[in-house]
Amino acid sequence: MKNSERLFQWFHDVWVNGNLDLVEPMFHPDLEVNGPLHGAIAIAADYREVVGTIGNVIHDLDLTLTHALDDGDFAAIRIQVRGYGRSEEYALDYAGQLIVRMQDGQIREFLSNFDYMTMFEQLGQLPPDCLPICMTGERLIWADDT
Repeated sequence: MKNSERLFQWFHDVWVNGNLDLVEPMFHPDLEVNGPLHGAIAIAADYREVVGTIGNVIHDLDLTLTHALDDGDFAAIRIQVRGYGRSEEYALDYAGQLIVRMQDGQIREFLSNFDYMTMFEQLGQLPPDCLPICMTGERLIWADDT
């Protein structure tokens, strides 16, 4: 099995099937993590927590592998994510990429970069068109709707 296929299967099993027991065996003891949550995730236990936290917000995930590259110990995959937030009113449709370096059958370097801004917009936690608004230099200001 190619590293990209193994990576996608692992990611699917963890995020869709909720099999968190697969997290630790896949992460090398000297794991290096990079991406938007860099600093927040350092070890397998942290990754479990992120899966659990985001899993409380998103539901009925469907992951599609759209691209895969393998080069020796390196694998890169692009995933299309579909699912729902609190209800079907909050439909999710965004993409992300994982780039890893494998060592001894485990992930030694892990770069995860998903379109979290779009995800949070679709969940109703950020205003629509948040990125273009921020690019103009405007600040996002939250107001209490109650």
